Parts: sequence; structure tokens; C-alpha cells
Amino acid sequence: MTNNDASELSYQRALQFNKTGHYEESASILKSLMISNPTIDRYRSDFIAVNSNAGLCKEVFEYANLLYLDAAPTYVKEAVLGCSDEKDSLKSAYTLDPLKSTKRGKKVELQMIHLALETKNKNAALYWSELCLTDFPKELDVWRVRAQVLRAYGGEFQALLIYEDLATLLPRDRPLQHEIIVLLLDMGIPHLALQRIDQESPDVSPELKLRAMSNVGAIDVRWSDADPSNPPHRFEYADKSILALQAAQEYAKSINAPAEKMRSIEYDLIVAYERRGYWKRGIALYEDLLARGLDIPDYVKLSAAIELGGDHQYVRADEILQGLYQRHPDSPEILVNYYFNLIELDQFSEAQLILNERLNEAKSHSSEKNFSASNYTQILIGQALIQAYQDRNAQAFEMITQLLEDIPANNDALKAAGTISQWQGNYMQSEEYFAIALSQDPADINSKLGLANARMSQGNIEYFKQIVNQVKSDYSDLDDVQKAVRHLNQFEGPYITGNFGLGNGTTSAGSNSTSTGDLRGYSAPIDDAFRSFARYRGLYSGPAIQANVQGVGGGVQYTGINRSGEVEVGDMGYARVEGAQVLDDHWSVGASYEKNAFYLLPGALYANFAGNVAGTSLKWKNGETTESYIGYRYWTFADNYKQEAYGSITQRLLTEYNYKLDVSGWVGYQENTNPNVAYFAPASQTEYSGALSLKVLQWRDLETKTYDFWHRFYVSYGQVTQASYITLPMNSYGYGQDFNIGERKTLSWGIGRTSFPFNGVRSSYTTGYLNFEVHF
Repeated sequence: MTNNDASELSYQRALQFNKTGHYEESASILKSLMISNPTIDRYRSDFIAVNSNAGLCKEVFEYANLLYLDAAPTYVKEAVLGCSDEKDSLKSAYTLDPLKSTKRGKKVELQMIHLALETKNKNAALYWSELCLTDFPKELDVWRVRAQVLRAYGGEFQALLIYEDLATLLPRDRPLQHEIIVLLLDMGIPHLALQRIDQESPDVSPELKLRAMSNVGAIDVRWSDADPSNPPHRFEYADKSILALQAAQEYAKSINAPAEKMRSIEYDLIVAYERRGYWKRGIALYEDLLARGLDIPDYVKLSAAIELGGDHQYVRADEILQGLYQRHPDSPEILVNYYFNLIELDQFSEAQLILNERLNEAKSHSSEKNFSASNYTQILIGQALIQAYQDRNAQAFEMITQLLEDIPANNDALKAAGTISQWQGNYMQSEEYFAIALSQDPADINSKLGLANARMSQGNIEYFKQIVNQVKSDYSDLDDVQKAVRHLNQFEGPYITGNFGLGNGTTSAGSNSTSTGDLRGYSAPIDDAFRSFARYRGLYSGPAIQANVQGVGGGVQYTGINRSGEVEVGDMGYARVEGAQVLDDHWSVGASYEKNAFYLLPGALYANFAGNVAGTSLKWKNGETTESYIGYRYWTFADNYKQEAYGSITQRLLTEYNYKLDVSGWVGYQENTNPNVAYFAPASQTEYSGALSLKVLQWRDLETKTYDFWHRFYVSYGQVTQASYITLPMNSYGYGQDFNIGERKTLSWGIGRTSFPFNGVRSSYTTGYLNFEVHF
């Protein structure tokens, strides 16, 4: 056997060892062959490759110098690349290389860099580009390749610095300018890219310019999340994004850009309109995309749903949000918008279910899902508010106060507590919560308005006007600001009230009917505390008890902080003074005196019009769930003196957003000095009664929440004891309707039937009423 045959057999054995993973045995054979046959390159090449497979990089670098790599096959160069993590060994291997810093060496190093980029070998690319730059620091093409490598492997900012230096040396190099612009866009810095296009590279391709223009708008949309909440920069990036995207849209049309690019700009425009509060613009563009049959991304659908909700199109918004929530149940943004939209649709049970699921998930998987404390707090606040939206304010307030015990300085919880207190009629308490919230964040608009509303409800008109006038120009897009402006406009206008009653039945003197009318017209405020009014009052009774009188008068209404009053004078010697003082959120007291008043008691059957009456009352309430009062009245007639003492308590039994059930009790006592008069005037009378009242919602306008229609049912039963007669039962029942007609008009009417004993004889009679209030 010849030496060549023996070498070939050894070579084949080495290849077999390599295939079976026995790299060291293979390398040992190949090293012997390489030393004994130095002219045969394949032994050396395979030796390098096998050592690279075995991780014996020191051997690789010892025999793979630049001189050899210059002509080596690709798989050998890849083997060297595979050992590029051994940087220390690599550096020592090539420090004294004979090709170091020669053109031939530069060629080899560049080849290694490009091969590393092709094979996506990050470490090799970074090492060889650094080595090449060290060897050839004055070669601009080497700097360019180094920038290319840095750009490919996360060193974009370093690459940008290199490109900028090169651009200073090569200002006319258009491809270089193009690379800088593309890099800026890839780095998410489109504003600088577009500025460079406009100032230094106006001849870039239309496609690249459009990309820069549209990316500027898209970035501004994202930055609009950080727009400040207070002027003068409140919508800085929202406005910029709209202008940038509109410019990109026009440019895209001018260059006949692909439809896909046009759609991308339109998608971002819908989001930009939503961030700016331009609901109708966003809706119009969204409907146009739908008409074209396009498959719209979910992030655009969310913005469209927010715009539909902002435009009070809650049903359409629900159709979108329901699908989004099913696909993305873990998205806090979708959850919040879906929840509030369900509230607007009066779908409280569905909203409660969503919050419960989210809360349970937060409790059981907080460590896995990484629920933030703020998200968890928002869920708890949402659970309280959903009770308040259903008029269960007592339960809602209890939930919020429990939360505030754990996080007493949380502004969202403080504002929720203030809002619920306002809905309860606890205006002083509401003021306290909003004052704390505002002290912690003086720029918060909701805290400002909440505090203003609380003080307005207590009669502090000046402060309310100050805040509304302060915010209305800069925040005219906010619903709460719009409501406050409407409230102020309503206060500053005139209004009228009307209260009319009727009665029909049989008295001791025969069949009798009565009707009363009270119509008042109030002027616009004279100042923050006073307004004037004119009044018409009329009384008719007959035929059994004759009375037919009308009177006109006028006076001044006063509204102060936690106090109010009216003074009136009229014809026929009529005069009236009344006032009320709120002591705190629970207690209030009132007093009045009326000269030549109409007397229409009881049951709207007995009438007189020459009575003088003075009275006082003390009232206690607990939110809107419990109310009680006691009172005293003293009447003087030409032929009789009458005094009355009475008390009442009302308790809310059941509350849902669409019905309310109340129970009440009444006790009254009266004495008359002269029972022998034409009208019913027992020497003494004691009355006890209880009543149930049910109020049912028939219809409510879901868009504005200012139009609704309620049915009212009541039934009562009691006992009456009159002097010289046995105790006899009394009862009544009736039906009425209440209407809210927008924010400025209310109307209510009712009719009822009552059975009541007069001087020991039970009589039945009909009563009715019609009341309204209209603001201009």
C-alpha cells in the first residue's frame, strides 16, 4: 500500500469519526495528516472545521491565520466564525498576523464580516468589524461596515453617530443620507428623518418621504397619551398628529400610494381624532372604512367605539366593545371602556359581572398576571360606582370609605367619595372630599368641578361661576364641563313654576269641588344671591262651600350659603315670609309666616281664604334613604284658632335604577277653638297612618339621560280619632306620572281616591295635582 493510499484511508477514518461526533479522534488524525502533508490544503481546512465543532478554538486560531483565510473555502471561514466567542484567543491569534493592516488583510476581514452577517452570527460580526476598524481606522468603508453591523445587532445609536460623522465628511453622498433617514425611521425618530428630508435630502424616494410623514403622525398619536391635562399644551400632540396625518394623506394621494399605505394613515387618523375628542370626524372616517368592506384592526375599533360613546351612540359602541372584550379580556383599556358603556346602556348586571370576574382574577392570579395596584384600585372604585349608578348610594359610599381606610390619599377614591356624597345630597361631606383631592392635585379638572358643584349646592354661586368661567374655554370638550356650563346658564336664566290641585267629594254641607292654582315666574338673578318673582294664586270652591278668589303679588327670593328665603306681598293684604337654614348634611330647620293665606284642608274639600298661619319644622335625613321631620303650625281665622303638630318618617326599602319602593309613617294632631264653623274643624283630632309608594321607570333616553318617564303608585292606611267620635279607619290610593323633559323642564301629575271620616261619617273623595317647572 502506498503512502497516498494510507493517507486516504486515515482521512476517511477521520471523516467517519467526525460524522459520529468523535471530534477529538477526528482532529488528532487530521492533525497528523496536515503535518505530514503540508501541501494538501483540505487536511488543514478539515482540521480547523473539526476543532471548531469540538469547541477546541485555540487549535482553530493557531492554524487559521489571515494569510490562510484569504484563500480558504467558506466552510473554514464559518468554522472560525463559530469560535468568535473566544475573543481573547482570537485577538492573540491575529495580533501578529503577517497580513495585519495590509489591503489583503482588510479584504479578508471584510469577507469575514459579510459572512458573519449572512449567517447571522452576531458575536462574529461584532468582533470582526471591531478588528477591522482597529486595523484600518482611516478607511471610511470600514466605518460604514461597522455601522452596518451595529445597526443589525442593537447598536442603532452608535451606528447613527458613525453615519453622522461620515455625512460630515461626505455631504454629497446620497446613499449615505438615505441610510441615515432609514435608520432614523427604524429607530422610531421620524421627526428628525422628515426634517433631514426637507432640509438635506429632498430627492429621496416618494415612498420614503411618505413613510416619514405618516410615521410622524403615528408617533404624535402615541405621544398624545402624555399630553398635559391643563392648558396651554393640553392637546399639543393630539393636534400635531392630526395635522401630520392629514398632510401625509394628501401627499399619499398625490403620489398614488398603495391602498394599504392609505389605510394605515386613515387608521391612525381615527385614533388621533379620538385622542382629540373629535368624535364625529372619527366616526365619519370609520363608517367610510366599513363601507369599503375593510378588515379594521382592533386598536382602531377601540378608538371608534370610544368616539361612538362620546357621541352618545352607546348601542353601536357596545357592538364593537363586546367583540373586543371577548378577544382581549385582559386589556385594561378595553375593560374600562366596555364597563362604562354598559353603564350608559343601563346594563348594570352585565357590568357588575365583568368587574367581579376581573376582581376575582386579580385576587387569585395577581402574582402571575402582574396586576398593578392602580388597576386593582380602579376595579374596586368601579364596583362602588356601579352601585351608585343604580341609586344605591349608601352601599356605594360604604364601599368607598372602606377603600379609603386602606389608601386614604388615593385621589380617584377621594373623587368617587365626593361624587357619591353629592348624589346623596350630603353637600358638605362632598366638599370635604373634593377639597382634599384638589389640594393633592390642584390642576385636576374633575376635582375643581366636583368642589364647585358641592359649593353650588350649598348656595355658593360665586365660587361655582368662578370655576366654570375658568375652565369652560379650555375644556369645552369634556362632558362634565359642558354639564357645568349648562347648569350655570340655567341658573342665570329665568324660570317658572306651577302647582295646581283639585278636589271633589261630599262634605257635611253637601257636594263640593275645589281647585287651587299657584303660578310663579322668577327673573334672572339680580346678583348671586337675589332674584325677583311675580306670583298668581287662585282658589275656587263650590257649591257647598263658596269661595272664588284670585290674588297677585311679587317679592324677592334669597339664596345664601346653606340658607334660603322668600319675601312676598300681594293684593288683598296678602304677605308671606319664609326661610330655611341647613345645619349640616343631616339637619335643617325652617320657619314661615303667611297672612291671608288660602286654607284647603283636609282632603282639598274645605276651603277658606282669610287665614293667617305661622309654622316651623325640623328635618333630619340620612342621604336619600331616610327622611323624617316634625312640625308645628298655628292658624288664626276670623272665627277660629287652629294649631297642628305633626311628624313623618320615610324609609327607602328597595332601590334599583328602574324602581324605588318607600315606606312612610305619619302622625298628626290638631285642635280648633271653634268647631262650629262652615268648614271641617274638629275640637281635636289624632291621625296615624302608613303608606307604601312605588316608583317605576317606564322609559329613559339612553343618549342624554335627561329625558325619562316614571309611574308612581301609592297606597295608605290609618286611623283617625276625632273628639266625640269613635276611632275610624282612613285609606287612600292613587297613581301619578313624573316626567323629566331635558335638563330644564319637569312635569308631574297624579290622581287619587281617599276615604276619610268627617265628624264620625266616612266620606270618599277624589284629589289630583299638576306641577311643573320650566327654566329658560
